[in-house]
Amino acid sequence: MSNYSDFRSDTVTKPTARMYEAMQKARLGDDAHGDDPTTQELERHFQHLFEKEAALFFPSGTMANQAAVAAHTVPGEEIIVDESSHLFQFEGGGLSRIAGVQTRTINSDNGQFDFGRIAHAVRAVSVHMPRTGLICTEQSHLFSGGTILPIDYLQELHAFALNRSIPIHLDGARLFNVQVETELAFAEYGAVCDSLMISLSKGLSCPIGSVLLGDGAFIERARRVRKWMGGSLHQAGVVAACGLVALDEMPARLATDNALCRQLGGMVLGLQGARMAQETIDTNILFLEITQPDLDAPMVEAALADHGVLALALGDRLLRFVTHRHLSHSDVEHAGSALNQILNA
Repeated sequence: MSNYSDFRSDTVTKPTARMYEAMQKARLGDDAHGDDPTTQELERHFQHLFEKEAALFFPSGTMANQAAVAAHTVPGEEIIVDESSHLFQFEGGGLSRIAGVQTRTINSDNGQFDFGRIAHAVRAVSVHMPRTGLICTEQSHLFSGGTILPIDYLQELHAFALNRSIPIHLDGARLFNVQVETELAFAEYGAVCDSLMISLSKGLSCPIGSVLLGDGAFIERARRVRKWMGGSLHQAGVVAACGLVALDEMPARLATDNALCRQLGGMVLGLQGARMAQETIDTNILFLEITQPDLDAPMVEAALADHGVLALALGDRLLRFVTHRHLSHSDVEHAGSALNQILNA
C-alpha cells in the first residue's frame, strides 16, 4: 500500500531504521523463563515512567486489556465499561470468554461518565447480584475522536472508585498522543488508576507490543493470564527493543501527528455532504459523518481508495481518519481534495 495515503489507523506504521537495527542487536534471553534482558529493560522503563510497581510486556493491547480485566476480577463479577469503549466494542467479546465477567455498559460524554449514573451502576452488596469488580476507562477516548479526558476528571473518578474499593483500569492505548498535548508527567496518569495499558504499535510505530502496568501482585496475576492466552513469548527482546527506541524517537513526532489531524479537520469544515462527527480534534483521530444522501461511508471509502487515499468506514455513515508518522501535509491536502471531488461530483 506504499502508493496510498493511508489514514486507516496508526497501526499501519512501520518500524524506524533505528528499530530495525535494535532488533538485530537486541540482547536476548527467554522471557517465558523471566530472563530476557531487553524485555526487562523495557518493562523497567515504563515502570519508572508511570511510577508503578511493575510492568509486563504483551504482544497486543487487546491481550493486555483482557488480561487486566481477568487479573482484577473473578468469573461472575461485573465490570462497568463505556458502551462505546474499545474494550467492550472491539475486542472480540473477550470479556465474557477470557475473564468470565458480566458487563454493565453506560454511555459517556466524550469518555466521561456522569457520576450519578456510575454511582447507580455500582452494585449493592447482595448475594442476589454480581459484585462490581472493576471500572474501565479510556485515554484518549477513541470513539469520540481521540478526545482527551481531563486529569481532574480522572482524579475524581479514581477517588470515587477508591471510596468504594473498586479498582480502575485505564486503556491508554494512545496515551502518548495525549501527553504531548497536556504536557503532564506520565506519573500523573499512573496515579489515577490501578492498572493501565500502553500500546507500542500505534503512534509509537513499533511493529508489535503493548505494556501493562500495575502493582506487583496484580502483574503476577496478569502474567498467569498472559500464559493462558498464549502471550508468554520467548525471545521477546527482538520486538521489545523497538519499544526502547520508540521511547526515545517517537514522542517528539506525535505533536506533528496531532497537528496533521487538525489540518485535515480544517479542510473538511467547508465540505458539502460531510461533517465532523466530534466536538474537537484533540489528538490524531477524526470521524466524519457522510451526510450526502446519495452516498454512504463504504461508498466514500471505496471512492477515496480510487484516489489513492485509504480511510476506514465504520458503519453506514461514519468514516475514520487517523494520522501518524508516515503522513505529511501533502497527504492531508490530497485527502481533503479527494473528499471534495467525491462529495461534489
